[in-house]
Amino acid sequence: MSELIKSERLDSGIQIDFIDVTNRYYGDYHRVYIEVRLRFASEEYAQSHKFQIIERMGVSGADVESVQQQLLNSFRQGTMKYMVSDNFENRFLQSVKTRKSILLPGLR
Repeated sequence: MSELIKSERLDSGIQIDFIDVTNRYYGDYHRVYIEVRLRFASEEYAQSHKFQIIERMGVSGADVESVQQQLLNSFRQGTMKYMVSDNFENRFLQSVKTRKSILLPGLR
């Protein structure tokens, strides 16, 4: 089950959605799994693009929320620094197009 836990908009117009896909895999151990999706003003926010997965394994049930916050803070301090650059949107959308155009071996 996925749930939008936070949404942020950068000054550049990029909207970042943090989607919680955390699951319990054994006893009281959880995999805290957050999917980071981006939406751009140039596309009128109609389409979201999967950007990154941030996760941690072996988290006890009592610590799930605090670990989610730690992961989000780490993302903000690290990756978000690069997302505010002027050409981030163009570079990211170009990489999405490139990835979609590459065929897997044997499927040509």
